[in-house]
Amino acid sequence: MFKVEVLKEIEQLNKEYEANVKEVLKKFSIEEKETKTLSGLPLKPIYTPLDIKDNNYLEDISSPGLYPFTRGVTPTGYRTKEWTIRQVVGLGTAEETNERLKYLFKQGQTGFSVCGMGYQHYESSDERSYGILGKGGVWIDTLADIETLFDGIDMSEISINQIGFSIPVFAMILAEAERQGVDFKNLSGTIQNCVFPFGEGPQMRGNGSVDISEYCTKNLPRWNHASISVRNIRDEGISAPEEIAFGVYMGGFTLQSVMARNIDVDEVAPRISFFLSSENDFLEEVAKFRAMRRLWARTIKERFNARDPRSRLMRFHTQTTAINLTAQQPLNNVIRSTIHALAAVLGGAQSMSVNSFDEVLAIPTRASATLSLRTQQIIGNESGVANVIDPLGGSYCIESLTNQLEQKAVEILKELEDMQPRKAYQYIVDQGRESGYLRQKAIDNNERAMVGVNRFVTREDEEGIDLGNTDILGYDPTWRDKQIARLNGVKKERDHGKAEKAKRLLEDAYRDRINIIGPMIEAVKAYLSIGEIVEIREKVYGPANLGHVWGCYFGM
Repeated sequence: MFKVEVLKEIEQLNKEYEANVKEVLKKFSIEEKETKTLSGLPLKPIYTPLDIKDNNYLEDISSPGLYPFTRGVTPTGYRTKEWTIRQVVGLGTAEETNERLKYLFKQGQTGFSVCGMGYQHYESSDERSYGILGKGGVWIDTLADIETLFDGIDMSEISINQIGFSIPVFAMILAEAERQGVDFKNLSGTIQNCVFPFGEGPQMRGNGSVDISEYCTKNLPRWNHASISVRNIRDEGISAPEEIAFGVYMGGFTLQSVMARNIDVDEVAPRISFFLSSENDFLEEVAKFRAMRRLWARTIKERFNARDPRSRLMRFHTQTTAINLTAQQPLNNVIRSTIHALAAVLGGAQSMSVNSFDEVLAIPTRASATLSLRTQQIIGNESGVANVIDPLGGSYCIESLTNQLEQKAVEILKELEDMQPRKAYQYIVDQGRESGYLRQKAIDNNERAMVGVNRFVTREDEEGIDLGNTDILGYDPTWRDKQIARLNGVKKERDHGKAEKAKRLLEDAYRDRINIIGPMIEAVKAYLSIGEIVEIREKVYGPANLGHVWGCYFGM
């Protein structure tokens, strides 16, 4: 991109600059230290064309909407479509969550995203639900809960994000769309689905995640059948290159698993999306999103030989990091989440949820949830950053970091691809645990700064602005009583003959290893509970095969 003679002149200029810096540091007795990003990549105090001299603009950067999509997946960015504001909601029972959802929609939220749905594999009446029902998201037992959850919400007007990949809940969402008269071909949404290595034969029969993708590919053209979530494991403490590599590996494994059922790459790949974190290191995070877009595009083109340009698009939802929010001085979290959100916008996110400042303490209050919503709206409407596509593109620093992140991710990806899939997935899980330990150790040893925790700590008796006094949303134990009463009412009022028939059909489907989505839709329409469905599955497969990964039960 640069003439050789110009690079030589810059190199000489750099030498003069560095000599000048050494003199200044010496004058002020400042020791010259090596700086690194949070992921351990070398970070220079100044970047020049020398740092990206090997870049080919057309092959490595290009224009927005053109391969390799480094600068974005569309040619117009946010000028024609703002990112979807998709604040995560989930508290108490379906009534409380429905109320919060409708409030946020009135305040300008543009997407549906609910946590807690199907996270547990037992009924609300189970003693294990004591103290947790409705605390980490909305509790769902039967289709009646989903009907309440969507009460007054037109599914044809919004895009729906199912956090987690509970198959019974997915079937309930489809059943509710059918009840609302929404054609599956017009239903827009995403399920946080990712294929894990288990199942019968090359087509992995009995693998519910593959069933989801196969069903969606054939019946729901506007539904993202896979949302490869590496956000949660990033929140355990892994690095930015690992987040990229792990996501691309899991996305590739999901793609090839669905293709094994005789489905063409260009039917599957366009509806694979990603769920990423946005971390503290601002510059590294902006570069991370760009690097992952490029690596995914190259992987899909070169490894999978996809012909449709849409197959090469890495579309992603971002949730700002939770692991960096602090219970100490919680109002500081407003600033943290704003920085994370800005990085996601500059990195070209398609959808975003901003963590509330009190989320580290409890379920967000209505006020804190509104503040998170306003954070996105202020960035979008007041800052001006959305008016320019990839505004940091071309920065010597950002382009250099983008290159470094991609190169490091390629090395990690190669290691994963040399492993057997089960071993690779176990490595990913183990790395998350190890990284979490090392991260916390660094904080405890004051090697990693956290304002309010190991830097600028305030004593309780210290005068000044109180950054820790904030109201939090308390847990209501009556949520469980109300949920159990609803469940008992549903079981009493449902058509018992229809319910028993649905149980038999579902058991046969599990035993025959056919695609489970169709029978599951019929099962939930008969108002079988998630707990009953799990019992049927365990009857066929046994409880040992009900895997628990990253907070979700899969294969149901």
